[in-house]
Amino acid sequence: MVSSGANFFIEKRWALIAISLGVIAGFGSALICIAFNLVIFGFNIMYIVSPLLAGFIETVIARRKYGKSTGAISALLTFLIINGYGWFGPGLIFPKEPVTLSLITVIAIILTIQAAFPIFVNYLLFVTGLGIVRKFIGFLIFLPSKILKIPPKEVKVKPLEPAVDEIFLDNLDTPLTSVPSIKGGKIKKYIGLVTGEAVAQENESEGKLDKLTRIIEPTPLEDMNLGDARKLALSRMMDDAKSQGANAVIEFKMDYVSMGGLQGSALIVTATGTAVIYE
Repeated sequence: MVSSGANFFIEKRWALIAISLGVIAGFGSALICIAFNLVIFGFNIMYIVSPLLAGFIETVIARRKYGKSTGAISALLTFLIINGYGWFGPGLIFPKEPVTLSLITVIAIILTIQAAFPIFVNYLLFVTGLGIVRKFIGFLIFLPSKILKIPPKEVKVKPLEPAVDEIFLDNLDTPLTSVPSIKGGKIKKYIGLVTGEAVAQENESEGKLDKLTRIIEPTPLEDMNLGDARKLALSRMMDDAKSQGANAVIEFKMDYVSMGGLQGSALIVTATGTAVIYE
């Protein structure tokens, strides 16, 4: 038991050191804020700055020495310590400044919890919160029509037009199949693998809310120029085949890789096949 406990502290020593240094830095910054009376709008900034500083120092040390984040536990501990000092401390070092319920207090609590549990808080804010806001806005938009019992407008459904790549396939002068054989002919020579790539960019979003929700929600395929990208990937693959002397492509397939980020989403389209000469 003693050896297992010792091994635990040896393995977790840098995590414990990171948390301890974070708490020391956070509480130290709180004392500085009290000593120099760093007050904004009647509120000492230590309730916001100190937990953030503690979490930052802990995270930096933990990632460099421990190899991974420890969850900014010192941010939560610092917030509890400075409030415990404010409410129950003797006030011998500096005057007591207990926290009072206000908007800034609520912001400080949210920031502290976010530093300690970032994934959970981000999910609540950006997924659950935005989902509730969008449903509420949608309810307000359709509420007048429901009260006035206005019938919904008839939506005219336009006939579907062939996709860009479907028209392109119909006009190909080089046979293209997804199976390893061609009807009405005989494969004379296998040349090798041919590929073609293109990127389907996301159509630009309108409105800040749509741009923000695109970060956390997958982009619908209809909001991307997928048809043009597939046509371009096919063209590049066929050009590659022709440049090697092939007059047909067999075992054709398409692969899609999705990539996303703050600047938007994109879909990498890759067309591959086996170039052959047939007669």
